[in-house]
Amino acid sequence: MSPANQARRTHRLLVNPCALGGAPTEPLVGGFCTLLLLAVFAVEVATPSAVVASFALVPLLAGIWVLSRRFATLLIGLTGLLFAVAILVEPANRLTLLLVGIPTLATAVVVRIYAVSLATLLRPYVRHNTLHQSFGPALDEVAGLSYAVESLTRREMEVARLAAKAYSASEIAGQLHIGERTVESHLASTYSKLGINSRSELIRIASKLDAG
Repeated sequence: MSPANQARRTHRLLVNPCALGGAPTEPLVGGFCTLLLLAVFAVEVATPSAVVASFALVPLLAGIWVLSRRFATLLIGLTGLLFAVAILVEPANRLTLLLVGIPTLATAVVVRIYAVSLATLLRPYVRHNTLHQSFGPALDEVAGLSYAVESLTRREMEVARLAAKAYSASEIAGQLHIGERTVESHLASTYSKLGINSRSELIRIASKLDAG
């Protein structure tokens, strides 16, 4: 099976990674995942004889799969904080909570990295997904651009931001202390990842680059 066919098949089977990045409903979904996490840890603290914190993995993974980088980072940070609080208030379960918390956070980071990578792969095939349809016709374009921006390397982001401010390749090269050909190479890679073809299109989405 070709990579393109594999990507299409995966797209049919999975909820699109980073699907809500930049969507109007993202804060609502992020808030719901946060409430679920708080509920899990409230039960954890209220029942010191049992360790239920492992259930935090469900809303955590759901959130970091569909949310943007900013919301996913906040969700992982909140989970780490809640585990730390639980460890402080439940000294009897400290070792168990550590053994649950560390793998939970590590799993979340790995899943997030995979989600961003898969989102980049699936970007050309994201069309008419049922989740997207339920959140409105404009979500497909917004979410696609959001996780495409996330896929840019640090250097590509630096070059793209300067290019979006109408700096020439030679000016960018001078500011970043790299070769002009390297600048052009980064721009070509950026255009490919973002699905655009010109500097004018890059300028049009400059606000997304600043938010990335």
